[in-house]
Amino acid sequence: MRKRTLAMLLCLVMVSCLGAGYTGAEGDGGALSGKIVVGGWPAGDDAFKAIIPGFNELYPGIEVELVFQQGSDYNQMLQTSISSGFGAPDVAMLEQAWVGRYKDSPGFENLLEEPYFAESMKDDFVEFKWNLALSTDKTRLVGLVWDIGPATMFYRRDVFADAGLPTEPDEIETLMSTWDGVLQVAEAVHIPGERWLVARAESLYMWYFLNRPFYDDKLNFSLDVPGAKEALEAAITMRKNGWDAQIVDTWNETNAALDAGKLAMNVAGCWYGGFLKNFISPDTSGLWGVARLPGGIPDSNNGGSYVGIPTQSQVKDQAWAFIKYSMATNEGQNGMFKAVDYFPGFIPSWADPMYDEADDYFGGQKARALWVDISQNVQTTYSTLMDAAVEDILNNEVNSGLNQGLSADDIIERLYKAVEEGTKQDYERNLELLQDAGLM
Repeated sequence: MRKRTLAMLLCLVMVSCLGAGYTGAEGDGGALSGKIVVGGWPAGDDAFKAIIPGFNELYPGIEVELVFQQGSDYNQMLQTSISSGFGAPDVAMLEQAWVGRYKDSPGFENLLEEPYFAESMKDDFVEFKWNLALSTDKTRLVGLVWDIGPATMFYRRDVFADAGLPTEPDEIETLMSTWDGVLQVAEAVHIPGERWLVARAESLYMWYFLNRPFYDDKLNFSLDVPGAKEALEAAITMRKNGWDAQIVDTWNETNAALDAGKLAMNVAGCWYGGFLKNFISPDTSGLWGVARLPGGIPDSNNGGSYVGIPTQSQVKDQAWAFIKYSMATNEGQNGMFKAVDYFPGFIPSWADPMYDEADDYFGGQKARALWVDISQNVQTTYSTLMDAAVEDILNNEVNSGLNQGLSADDIIERLYKAVEEGTKQDYERNLELLQDAGLM
């Protein structure tokens, strides 16, 4: 915390918008020229579009081409390109869920080494996020932190009001601070066949694992998180009473239901706020509120991303110049945040007055100030090769257990077995990495 506070104080006295010392490669933007391809998923392209003019003022000779795809398509393309040795962009967005697969791979440049020396920037980035991109032996960094996802409850003020419930965030946080309170709200909101609190009851349990605290650094797997079993029991009650919508397509259908007021809330990283404003529900400004996670869940993080340089790139200096401008300057980070609500992992940017402004979309709340506060409380977790698979297994198995009417103990027992069986290959590989690093 002392490091974060110091970074913010330093930022307040900075005259320039650029982070200290973060000039371009060679220290001369005019000396760099050529074309870089930047790849990722929406709405990262809108974020980059917002800051490319500022970047080109410093680096007029570098042309930036954006090649963006839907998330699953992009991840598959990147994985194939890294494996084959060609076809990857020069600057590649990396989803947090997949960093565990790349951090020990030779496919990305090590940003700790020459000519990058990213270690000098470490204290300016959120610690829990920085650490996730370090290799098992801590000698490699495969990506520079872009955004983090302070986990947030997004709720429809109008739906809560229609159900006779409070609408202000402090009142809602108090009412929903226990799972009994959450179930009370679920019952009040529910109109059979028309309206529900959440898309799927298993989410109540999954919210405890938003930051993927599945394994420790010795690869011990555990679901023994305080409060999680109680959340699972609440999910069982919710499913039994039909208080969740049981939406199958948890992305498109959930978003459509939220826009229509058929769902009262959703939990996601703060990046979801940009999605709401830009394409999910742009016409409902003022009808939304944001609050901390329900059920007494500690402040957490949901998602976020990094940017790295595939080793196959032929324009690494130019790519690094773009990464430093976009990720490690106040101008770059806050310019992107204004465009798409990707909350910066670059701490000095938080000192900008914009973080204390009211947000009309969220009913005049100071949403950004809330996200700063949440971000300061998130605990570091350990990333592994298994994380993405474990998350999918938990979602599927919990939903199956709810449909079968199983007890919380029976569902949890099944989860341990399913994870062990479903992650064997990746677990063995991850174990080898630890052993090779002398850590096991």
